[in-house]
Amino acid sequence: MDVPDLFNATTATVAVVPRIAGDGRPLALVVIKERFYLAPNRRLSRMGDAEVRYTDEPWDPENPATSSTRRPADTCIHKPSTDVLVAGYAMLPGRRPVSSLDVLVEVGPVSRALRVTGPRVWYEGAAGLTLTEPEPFVEVPLQWELAWGGTDASDESQPPLEEARNPVGRGVARRADSLVHRAGPQIEDPAAPITEVGRHEPWGVAPIARHWSPRRAWAGTMDTAWMRSRMPLPPLDLDPRFEQVATPPMVAPGYLRGGERVRLHHLCADGALEFELPRMQFSVLARRDDGDAPAAVVLDTVLLEPHERVVELTWRALVGLPRPARRLIEIRVDEKELR
Repeated sequence: MDVPDLFNATTATVAVVPRIAGDGRPLALVVIKERFYLAPNRRLSRMGDAEVRYTDEPWDPENPATSSTRRPADTCIHKPSTDVLVAGYAMLPGRRPVSSLDVLVEVGPVSRALRVTGPRVWYEGAAGLTLTEPEPFVEVPLQWELAWGGTDASDESQPPLEEARNPVGRGVARRADSLVHRAGPQIEDPAAPITEVGRHEPWGVAPIARHWSPRRAWAGTMDTAWMRSRMPLPPLDLDPRFEQVATPPMVAPGYLRGGERVRLHHLCADGALEFELPRMQFSVLARRDDGDAPAAVVLDTVLLEPHERVVELTWRALVGLPRPARRLIEIRVDEKELR
């Protein structure tokens, strides 16, 4: 599929990616990205170094098949709402050692509190299996490997026992005594701290993989009928929420527009960060031989890296490709003036 010419009249990073709609129509996906640095005076300045990701970036690049995602790919066709994501570390101001602290992430209507502890292990206490007191830490990465979850494939005669919401986490085991002296979860719900083995909710603010719950339940029915009649098109019952990469509590109820208040506590060595998302709007215009057609542009991903005082925003638009494709002269991207 030919990619239309792009005229980028902005300072943002823009990519045009050929895609296929669910009904087989050819599309041009327009991805617009900006990265911002938060100065001590709470002003955001454009960094001009945003990159469009074509694959997920794992926390552990040497073991991508088993690692959780640090930064997601940018090339999905559509998200029904805005994802709010954090790729960062819990820490006290000045990076002072601490054994436990509470983290806050708040972006407009999205809010999430986490308790983060230092390393702790399971041991057999007087009342049963429990966790040691946490050791001091300077920083803890907010990755799913450190939250409740996991997979136990120790019994080859049975399917693996899995926490579908976080298969890479810590705590899931067929036999509780197999956890003795093993590392316990370090990220949890402050309102429901983990003190014993049982069923707990994985707690985090990082992206979730497409094969984790609940995303895999939204992928649609990929059975023999689908393979024969539709593959490689998506299933007819694909739920658009499948493309949301944030854990459900970190998905906004709609699209953020810019100007939303942001509060980030215990995520930066400089102390709490409070600011507003940039108020920016872009326009995408498909210039065709039979006239110009605007495309809707939405802000659907907010990625925060507070330890570096960086905010990354991603906007998305879809342009239908005519037949023949040469009828589309170019795609033009402009930044709108906000009044």
